[in-house]
Order: sequence, then structure tokens, then C-alpha cells
Amino acid sequence: MKLNDLLPIPANRTLSDNAWRPPAGVRFISTDDHNREPEHLWEERLPAKWKDKAPKYWKDAEGWHFEAEGRSLIPKGVTAGVSEGLEGFWNLDKKIEHMDAEGIEIGMLFHGRFQALNGLQDKELYWACADVYNEWLIEYARPHAKRLVAIAILPTFLKPEASKDYIQKLKQLGYKALQMPSFPRGVRYNSMDMEPLWTAIEESGIPLQFHVGAYIEFHGNGSLGANIARNLCPYRGLFGQLVFAGVFDRHPKLKVVFTEGGATWVAQALSDMDYIVRTYHGDLRPKLGHMPSEYWNRQCYASFIVDPPAMELVDRIGAHTMMWGSDYPHAEGTWTYSGEVTKSIWDAVGPEKGAMILGGNAAKLWNL
Repeated sequence: MKLNDLLPIPANRTLSDNAWRPPAGVRFISTDDHNREPEHLWEERLPAKWKDKAPKYWKDAEGWHFEAEGRSLIPKGVTAGVSEGLEGFWNLDKKIEHMDAEGIEIGMLFHGRFQALNGLQDKELYWACADVYNEWLIEYARPHAKRLVAIAILPTFLKPEASKDYIQKLKQLGYKALQMPSFPRGVRYNSMDMEPLWTAIEESGIPLQFHVGAYIEFHGNGSLGANIARNLCPYRGLFGQLVFAGVFDRHPKLKVVFTEGGATWVAQALSDMDYIVRTYHGDLRPKLGHMPSEYWNRQCYASFIVDPPAMELVDRIGAHTMMWGSDYPHAEGTWTYSGEVTKSIWDAVGPEKGAMILGGNAAKLWNL
């Protein structure tokens, strides 16, 4: 299977027996994998006070259903086979088999459906759902803790002053990775009210991950492709918000990973944002201590799936800030041709930078 092929859905792909592997001694880590939550998770595990409002997640003869607050949370237009067809999506033993088949040493384990809950109107319910998810996931992934890094959902953007205590709970549960939604409704990450949140994350030493989500902005003709195109490149504004609000100035040890949004965007964003500082420096508030590109190189990372243009711009982006992820088991993911993709990276950037991108950066960041 080649990069330019028209690819079948993941369940119908064929794995090559002679797929490329990184040379011996090079870490091969996927920073973007997914796992599906079990049916009825929130109905069964939420505290009694939330039982009547619990999101309902189940499968029947018609397919999968996910409902909350009286509406469906599953986007229209995407067939179930896009991700549901691979058993490794819900069976970690099978997922490990698939990782072994492609030579992947470690996978970072994101949610399957949870981000659909980002749109909940009831924020206390959202918090309770995140808590249930976090307690379930670490328990579920523990038997494979040497191969899979479970990623917790951090809900304290809704109550920043509770961040220190909640992160401590996550650490006690065994988490070393955490995620927040990229664009939570009604929340401004550039608000000074968020300072307890950034302080707590920085002090914890745990990198913060953002992940693209299924945001439905377009409707009608061509909307499926348009929405996916938008969702796969969403981070320029978020990075700019954190930079120009002074978050990286005030928290120089905070590490932020922008996942599944490609890496090419970084080159243009850094060029533009440095230029903004040079031309608008008299009007910017707060004043920045460094150029935006310096914050990126010091504190930020881009995790991408397939991004050939980024290989051409690797020196502008910074190989030490780039990480590969397979996005298993989604349609845009690289299941069965991860070797083809990673060989193209290796050939384009060379052994030293390739070793960083294919696993070295991730191993260092999360102490794997």
C-alpha cells in the first residue's frame, strides 16, 4: 500500500509482511492512538445524582448510538466502518497485536467518543463524566501499562482553582499524560482566570495535550470533507492565543502538544507571529519576553499523521518539536502502512532527525 493509493477503510486493509521498520535502537512510538469506551459506561458508573442525565452509549441492530441532553452526539455522514471495524479499537490485546505487527513499541491512548461530550450544556455533568472516564481508562489500560500510555481528560478548565488537587488525583491514579479540549464552549484560555490551571499543569511536570475534535462547522454539499479538512488543521489560533496572552512567558516549564493537526502549519504560524511582534510591538498587551518562535522551540510540539510538506520545512518547524502518530484505528490513520509513512519521514529528514520524530522526542517528553 502506497501513500498515494486510494485507501479502503482500516478493517479492509492488508498488512505487508515486509513493511519498513526503523533501524535497531530507534524508538518507534505512536503519539496518537484511540480506544473506544465500553457501552453504558456513564449510565453504569456515574454517581446516583447524575443517573437521570447520564449520557447513553450503546449499540443495537441499527449501529452505535450516543445521546445526551436529548440529542445525538454522533456526527452524521461518517460510516461506522471508518473506525469501528478494527477489533483493536475496543480490545487492547488485539491492539497490542496490531502494534507488534507494525513494530510500534508504545502507543499514546486517547479517547474514542469522549470528545462528543465537550458540547454538553451542563458543565457539572461534563466534569462527572470526565471523572468516570479517567477512573475507568487507567484501570482498563493497566495490564498493558508498558505498551500503552493512557491519557486523562482534565476538566478543570471549568474550575481552574481546582486544578492542583485534581491533577494530584490523576497522578495518584497513575497518569503521566493529560488532555483538554481545544475549543471548549464559553471558555477563554487567554483569560487570567486560567492562571491556577496553567500553574498546576506546569508544576505537575505533565505535558498538556490538545487533540483535534469532530467540530461540525459546515453543513450541506461537501460538508463531510470540509469539516474533516477544518478539523485536521485547527491549531494556529489556539497556539496564538496562548502565546499572545503571555501563558508561555509566565509558565516557562509548561509543555504543550498539539495532536493530529499536522506540522506544516507551524512554519507559517511562527513566521507570521514573529512578524506580528516586530510590527505591532507597541500595541501588544501583554508585552512578550520572547518571539513566538522561541516559545514554540522551547515548549511546544506538533504530532502529525502524514505530512510530507512538513518534512521539507523540518528546519523551520524544528525536528525536536515534531512527533509521529498513527491515529489508530481511524480512516485517516496509517494502520497497515505505518512503515511506508515512517520510511518517507526517515528518508526525507535523515537518521538523526528521523529518530527524534519517530519516537525519541516522545520518549524524552513523557519519560517513557
